[in-house]
Amino acid sequence: MFSHYLAFKQRYTTPAAQAGFGLIELMVSITIMAIVAAVILARQSSFNGAVLLRSQAYEIALTMREVQLNAISAVSDGSGDFRKIHGVYFDTSENGNRSYRIFRDADGDGFYDAGEEFGVQGFLDNRFEIDDIIVTGGSFTDDGSDITIVFERPNFDARFFQGSNRELDVTMVEIVLRRSGTTGTDVGDIKTIAVTPAGQIAVQ
Repeated sequence: MFSHYLAFKQRYTTPAAQAGFGLIELMVSITIMAIVAAVILARQSSFNGAVLLRSQAYEIALTMREVQLNAISAVSDGSGDFRKIHGVYFDTSENGNRSYRIFRDADGDGFYDAGEEFGVQGFLDNRFEIDDIIVTGGSFTDDGSDITIVFERPNFDARFFQGSNRELDVTMVEIVLRRSGTTGTDVGDIKTIAVTPAGQIAVQ
């Protein structure tokens, strides 16, 4: 009888060493899960930032397209003048790199002046900034921090000015957006809105 009890106990009981996770095993498992979760969250945050930056770039490109369409359409400003030049002004200086101006060129000099704002103005998400203006061709000065891109009836063509009546003969202008606080060239950190004299607007 006693021998049967011992055999039963030996068969249906588990030694203490095999009774489940030990403290060290549990700590190792928790550490691994924490590392995996941190990697996933970091990648998710980077991905979300890249998506938001791309969305911001497309928003600016769409605004420029609307300005272009307003310029060639027969829309009066109430003065009876249907041929006003419409444009977008970009500034990379510290005070201007979070916004861009949409304007009607009242004095006809091709450049934005205070008081010429028209419609809803553009503001960037505070996570992004206008980092640079890249001009291919023309006589854009490297120390210049601002530029206007203007459109005028009857063509879709774009014209570029760096100052009052100072038109640039260029092949392309690129407005570079950057995630604030970044310095690299990763596609998740920068986006470019490219504009050609033919009036093509593209996000790169």
